[in-house]
Amino acid sequence: MKVLQISALLSCFAFGKVKAQTVAEVKGLASFYHSKFEGKKTAAGERFDQDFLTAAHRTWPFNTLVEVTSTDTKKSIIVRINDRGPFSRHRLIDMSETGARLLGVIGKGVAQVRLRILRWGGAAPILPGLEPAVSFSLADSLVRRPMTLHKARH
Repeated sequence: MKVLQISALLSCFAFGKVKAQTVAEVKGLASFYHSKFEGKKTAAGERFDQDFLTAAHRTWPFNTLVEVTSTDTKKSIIVRINDRGPFSRHRLIDMSETGARLLGVIGKGVAQVRLRILRWGGAAPILPGLEPAVSFSLADSLVRRPMTLHKARH
């Protein structure tokens, strides 16, 4: 029992900042990037591409995977945080244009959304040698698909 208490205490010191920001679900406004940002570097150092499912959040760590659900259309997507923003204090997240289109909110400019963290930041690309945007696009599609395990035949 003493070991568990010490472990819990140490984990609070080591991860206190992360735990303080961890939330199950957040509701608020989302917007999407203007096309003038295409090709410019994000805060994470990547080139912004409207075709990828990426987003900006003011405080969540880079590479955090977030499920974004439109409260109007009920459609969901998974985005990866790779930038800082939005800089309007009334908005929670800025998405790529593709993300907004998939959610069905492209014509509105701003939409009510629900955000749910699927994987906290710091994740490394899953396929070595690929650009982060490509490997995380693959990761996003894997997260959305139910995985089935098959027994190996001997």
